[in-house]
Amino acid sequence: MYNFSDVLGQDSVKQHLQRAVEADRVSHAYMLIGEAGMGKCVLAQSFAKLLLCEHNTRIPCGVCHSCRQIEAGTHPDVRLLRREKPSSISVRDVREQLAEEVFIRPFSGRKRIFIVPEAEKMTPEAQNAVLKTIEEPPEYAVILLLTESEGGLLETVRSRCVKLKFRPVSERLLSAYLQQSLLVSEEDAVLAARFARGIPARAVQLLQESQLKERILHCIEIAAELPGKKAGEFLREQAWILETFEELPDFLSLLRMYYRDLLSVKKGCTGNPLIFSGQERLLVREAGELTMPAVGAILDEINRTEDRLKANVNPEVSLELLLRVIQKGGRKG
Repeated sequence: MYNFSDVLGQDSVKQHLQRAVEADRVSHAYMLIGEAGMGKCVLAQSFAKLLLCEHNTRIPCGVCHSCRQIEAGTHPDVRLLRREKPSSISVRDVREQLAEEVFIRPFSGRKRIFIVPEAEKMTPEAQNAVLKTIEEPPEYAVILLLTESEGGLLETVRSRCVKLKFRPVSERLLSAYLQQSLLVSEEDAVLAARFARGIPARAVQLLQESQLKERILHCIEIAAELPGKKAGEFLREQAWILETFEELPDFLSLLRMYYRDLLSVKKGCTGNPLIFSGQERLLVREAGELTMPAVGAILDEINRTEDRLKANVNPEVSLELLLRVIQKGGRKG
């Protein structure tokens, strides 16, 4: 359950942590940076196993008392911080589970490991409490801050951590993993891997959805047919997108892949396979309808929509602005 091999890809991160243990140069504070679903928490727990394994191997043995305790979530020297409120990590959470507890010496192992998932949700007060701890940590303490975006953390905290960035898993590796582990067809695995943007958990979730292909096909049809839609139909499609996609960036990712396919068709590119390889006729038809500048303008608008969402602009408003540009064939206003 908690093994380095359970985390797909991320070889540089794994090697860094393994070498640190081998050289006895483990830092007191690490920051694991990457999108949700890439395996940060599993890797953090695997690192804890490596640090506390009683057999001192390069890979946790998985059978000693320490490894089994970590698997069961009962090891007294491994603390996974839990928060009272789902939307934030309070200073009380940090003080009670980390800042005060860190000065209790290890119960059975050589180290005490503190793992903070979604560390970007710490309030400024909570971050300052962590900062005081990592500025003068006990020699046995190892603190792992897991975050989707280091920008949500104070610079003073970031500067005192070893930063390890998780990269999107390659399409080839992810699709092979999906075929082997979930026993799905190559076509479905490749489609899920592309749509998931290199995030394993997202790819698995997509394949578990019974109407994945139908949903993707309808999104393509929306993009292709939107220029001819009347007001009522436009609003219905907008409502469907908002209802279907819990995370609007997933829709934007799909849309971007569609328009990149259009560019490939317009350029006559044959080197790279089309993402929507089963929709060649639709792509060829639409490629004849839109000019290169129009496709480029729509791709630019997709990027702007992502920026609006990151700036907390209302998703419904952000989506409507994008769909209006698509409806007008890449033209604004």
